Amino acid sequence: MKKGLLFIAILIISTVASAQVDTTRFSRLSRDSILIGDQVELILDLQMNEGEGFLIAAQSEQLVPGVETINGMTVDTLSVKKGKIDIRAHMTITSFDSGSYVLPPMLALIQNSRGEIDSLLYRGPELYVNTIPIDTATYEIKDIKGQIGYPLTFKEILPWLLLALLLAALVYLIIRLVKARRNNLTLFGKPVQKDPAHIVALRDLEKIRKQKLWQNNKQKQFYTAVTDTLRYYISERFGIVTMERPSGEMLEDLKKQDIEGGTYDKIEKLFGRADLVKFAKYEATAEENEETIPDAVQFVNSTYVSQLEEDGGDE
Repeated sequence: MKKGLLFIAILIISTVASAQVDTTRFSRLSRDSILIGDQVELILDLQMNEGEGFLIAAQSEQLVPGVETINGMTVDTLSVKKGKIDIRAHMTITSFDSGSYVLPPMLALIQNSRGEIDSLLYRGPELYVNTIPIDTATYEIKDIKGQIGYPLTFKEILPWLLLALLLAALVYLIIRLVKARRNNLTLFGKPVQKDPAHIVALRDLEKIRKQKLWQNNKQKQFYTAVTDTLRYYISERFGIVTMERPSGEMLEDLKKQDIEGGTYDKIEKLFGRADLVKFAKYEATAEENEETIPDAVQFVNSTYVSQLEEDGGDE
């Protein structure tokens, strides 16, 4: 087929003048009228025998003034029956000027098995290009309208509404939590139940004992933890300012309280030893370290019991 086409292309000029021309064929349009700018198919139908070659003469981009081609000629094989091949060639055309146009004839060449060439001339159809009618009597030029705005649906608003409610609830909870913390209340307005000072102190001292700090050469951390626990207890039990004060000043205020002499002496000795460990790089003996937690527990228990006796006596 390709060799036949190439052969026809070479010989087309020399043979077309002498070849017999069949002028009884017509090309056709997929529809005979269009609006300005619409597209329409120009169609040629032909039949040939198997083994024959054909060539359709190329068309310029402008078929006639006012009618233009969109793409080149496309050829489709419709059917092959009993040695006969039905072929359809088509191309897309358009026009941007209204009017009536007679399309030009189109030439198709067929080379048979004997090498003879037949020329088929397809007469062109008439194309009608219409424009949109305008009533000039009532026609009025108007400004370009803006984009059409569609109302929001509830389905579109719902996610944003839920997000707003969630943020409002979160802000409310944060405000309520801050106010509750300031007033020493829970989130739901109930007073925060604090453990008694002696319970807190005894619990913390037990935790310090289980950590075994001094046994792991962490004497400074050990005495810091014990004295901080005792400072908190003394502050809660006796109302003495203990934090950020030298041990000597705190002990002077503590001495004024009704504390049994032996108990006070032990706690004074404990704080003195703690200051030496923390600030003078003193290495306490194992015996001193072992008696630190028991002395602290004995101080808390004895002062707590004396408080209970005072409260009972007041009653």
